[in-house]
Order: sequence, then structure tokens, then C-alpha cells
Amino acid sequence: MLSSTDLRVIELMSQNNRKDLGFNLKEFHNLIDTLIYLNETLRLEQTQIQSWQKYSETLLFKFSFHALTLHNILSGMNLKSNYFPKELNNEKILDISSAKVVLRAQIETLLMYHHIYVNPKNDDEKRLKYFAWIYSALLQRIKFSTETELGKTQKLKDEEEIDKIKMIIQGLESFKTLSKKQQKTLLVSGSGKLFNHWATILNETGFTGEHMISNMYTYLSMYAHSEGLSAIQLDSGNFKYETNKDSANLDLYISKLLVCVMISALVKLFKPVENKFKTLDKNLQIDIKFYTSLAFAK
Repeated sequence: MLSSTDLRVIELMSQNNRKDLGFNLKEFHNLIDTLIYLNETLRLEQTQIQSWQKYSETLLFKFSFHALTLHNILSGMNLKSNYFPKELNNEKILDISSAKVVLRAQIETLLMYHHIYVNPKNDDEKRLKYFAWIYSALLQRIKFSTETELGKTQKLKDEEEIDKIKMIIQGLESFKTLSKKQQKTLLVSGSGKLFNHWATILNETGFTGEHMISNMYTYLSMYAHSEGLSAIQLDSGNFKYETNKDSANLDLYISKLLVCVMISALVKLFKPVENKFKTLDKNLQIDIKFYTSLAFAK
């Protein structure tokens, strides 16, 4: 006899390829809302976090806002024109190109979150990746010229912070496992992803080889960089709003899987979030686990 979980999974599988943009958007928004709700548990429970976990919530909100922006884009945009009121006013379009650029940014945010907070073997390695990320960003910022007093004051603060972080990095065991060349490069020039390319982080996160999300990332990058394929793929007809548009539904599907992956990561990282997750509607818990498994399926 099939369990309630089995029946729910069968239902989800039957709906998995649906091309109803309105239905998909509603489900998608509920998952984003759930992610933000679960993260709020950390504040409500006054969960203590380490100094190197400071920006984990910032990354999570960045990720969530990318998802909400994608939701808004794929909900359609009504045009308005003073020059062509009859032809364009209230004409609804789908900005497919912008949706793909936002989706790429969402993937990178999830990858950086996993690179720092999920993939490392221990807290020492997490600290190295976190401080390398911030250290490199500060090195970049102090290179910008500034003429304002506020800017000059900030540059002095950044230089002091760089010195503090440099000492922290040099004291980490995981830093000592880097080659001498890497150690020198990190301290002098910085390396925000700690000498990793996005392809490496994709692989370490579980999106290996010809994985759907790895392939999707490469494809989306062509849109972000305005390569020729982005123009070839977009003719005037592709902007028309249609609820069964394959490209829009695919982008939404990928983003939905990413949201569930982020929820699952948050649940594993923080016990209060895990406890709150268990209070969610049973079907919603099943949905999130099912979509997370699909995200990592080969």
C-alpha cells in the first residue's frame, strides 16, 4: 500500500513538466516565502552565529531577492508608450533575456553560499573561504580612487580591516595547506573564490559533469555576456506573453529547484531551522525534499 509520501511524490512527478506559468509562479512564490520564513527563525530564536557566518544571511537574502525578481519578470510586464499608445499600451510581454541574467546571478549566489558555508570539510576551511572572500573584496575596494572625505575615511578603515583579516588568515590551518605560491597570491592580490573557478564550485556543490544546472549555467552566461546566441535565440515573437512558453517555464523550474536546495542547506546548517522545518505542512516538506533530490539528480 502506498504511503501519503508516495502519493504526494507521484502527484509531483505527474505535474513536473506542466506548462502553466500561472500555476508554476504560485508554487514558486510559496517556496521563496518558505525560505525567508525559515531563515527568520534564526532571529526569533536568537541563534548565536560565528563571526565568519556574518554574511551567510546576506547571501541568503541576495539569493531570495533574485528569485523574487525572477518571479516578477516572469509574471509579465505591461508596456506603456507615449509614442505608440494603441500599439503598445497594456501589451503584456515576457522579458526572457533579463530573466536568464537574473537566474544566472541566482545560481552564482547559491554556489558562493555553498562554497563558503556548506562544501568545506570543517569550520577552519569555512573560515578560510569566508575571510578570503571578504579580504579580496576589501583589496579591490581600496584600489578605487576617491576624493571625498567619507571615501578617504572608509579607505583607512578598510586598510585596518585588511591587516586584521590577514593575520587571521595566516593563523588558519587550512591556509597552511595551500602552496607557497597560493599563500603569497592570496595575501598580496586576493582570490575571492580561493583559486576556484565557477565550474569547480559547481562540481563541489554536486552539479557535476554534464549536470542540468551546470549546462544551464553555461547557457545563461551567454545571455549575461550578450553573446551571439542570446540574439539568435531572441526574435521579436519570443517576447510575447504566453503561459505555456517553454523557456519561461524552464527558467522558473530551475530556480524552483535552487530555492529548495537553499532551504535544505539552511535546514542542515542550523538546528532551530531544522526544528521549524518539521512544523511545516507535511506536503510542503515532501515537496522541498523531492525538488532538492531532483536538483542533484544526474
